[in-house]
Amino acid sequence: MIRFSFFSIILVLSSQSSLLADDWSTYRHDNRRSGITNEIPKMPLKQSWVRMSPHSPMMAWSGPAKWDAYSGNKDLQSMRNFDPVFFVTVKGESVFYGSSVDHGIHCLDLNTGNEKWASFVTGAVRMPPTIDGDLCYFGSDDGYAYAVDSDNGDIKWKKGPAEDKRLISSNGKLISPWPVRTGVLIQNGLAYFAASLVPWEPSFMCSVNKFTGESNYTTKHSNMTLQGSLLSSSKTLYAPQGRSVPLLFDLEAGKAIKSVANAGGTFCLLTEDDKLVAIPSSQKSSGNMIQIADPSGGSAILQFAGADRLLISKEIAYIHQQGKLKSLNRIEYGQATSSISTNNKNIKINTDNVGKVKAALKKAIASKDDETITQLRSQISTIEKSLSMLKALNVKHKNELLKSYKWEVEGPAPYDLILAGNILFLGAKDTVLGYDAVSGKKLWSAKVKGKTYGLAFSGGNLMASTTLGHIYCFSGPSS
Repeated sequence: MIRFSFFSIILVLSSQSSLLADDWSTYRHDNRRSGITNEIPKMPLKQSWVRMSPHSPMMAWSGPAKWDAYSGNKDLQSMRNFDPVFFVTVKGESVFYGSSVDHGIHCLDLNTGNEKWASFVTGAVRMPPTIDGDLCYFGSDDGYAYAVDSDNGDIKWKKGPAEDKRLISSNGKLISPWPVRTGVLIQNGLAYFAASLVPWEPSFMCSVNKFTGESNYTTKHSNMTLQGSLLSSSKTLYAPQGRSVPLLFDLEAGKAIKSVANAGGTFCLLTEDDKLVAIPSSQKSSGNMIQIADPSGGSAILQFAGADRLLISKEIAYIHQQGKLKSLNRIEYGQATSSISTNNKNIKINTDNVGKVKAALKKAIASKDDETITQLRSQISTIEKSLSMLKALNVKHKNELLKSYKWEVEGPAPYDLILAGNILFLGAKDTVLGYDAVSGKKLWSAKVKGKTYGLAFSGGNLMASTTLGHIYCFSGPSS
């Protein structure tokens, strides 16, 4: 009995330990780019180390376009801001990041920040590596996807889909006309990546054996610019394009399926119910907006003005608007906004109709047509009753809309949002903050230098990457 009890305790402790420890082994934790881990932080966090960089990241695109001559848009914001920091991934006791400055993959000790190894290629590495098993996968501007040994950085295989191996000048660097700027996504024993740059050159969607690099398929496409981290559901690949709409590909065959209308940018995430979060493709600098779209229908089902970052955990959405960080039930919010929108359309129709009937009534009174006057007055009465009911319904739905909000607190605008257990971490300018995800109460903050576009949480540690190229590690109490 004693042995059984002791063995049971060991199993329970082992199970709890596995629940507490969670690798952040790919960009934004998983292939849906959710930014969510079940690992529960031990607060408060304290800075344990920082890796200061002498150089800021050398971004692929130096800034927003001044105008889009083709579409006739001016005053545009950056839609390809996919590499502003050295994003990190974490597996076990190791931290990995790619560099757009020295063209290397770096592996750091999670506990000390000391470098374990570095492996260099011939082009910038813009997206963080994906760690799977004993291999570390990444793409480079040299036109290749790579797999290296995660213990020492030795190259195991590399794959470049373009036969043309020439280099061109781009933003102060030599790159392939087909750089791999999507990162490498691992799923079902295969590694997926795309090689693409401009729509007037062909683009390649690739699937290879994750162990050997042997090709599963390479599909060739026109009029695409596939840049930014790939996402996936069980059957579909999602590829952002920046100022063009995201594209859907069949995971098994690499065939382009469709596009997601009115969406754009390179910050995208996929919810558990396969809704795509993105920004509109025609985003202006003065009108930030983020939306949730249904790829099966291709249209936006929810829009949030004044925001360009959103985090979704099941039915709860976290968003920053008008100087406030907010938590809301997206299902209730969506139902209320949809009902209000429908009611407003019906109110407009009824208002227009009552105006027309009143104009007809005026003419009937002038002609002293008593029968028509009676009929028109009856119609007006019916329409006005309908208007009254619709307005009352709007009051009800607006109350439901207010109730969909769980909390809101003052807070800086986020460059990144992640959720670890019940703690919502927000990366902002020169600071990182932590909030209770249930109540919105501010629990913690720490100073950093630069804009914090990259957050990751693993092994009890919060990693923060900033636009100055610095990587910070904040750790919880050891016991």
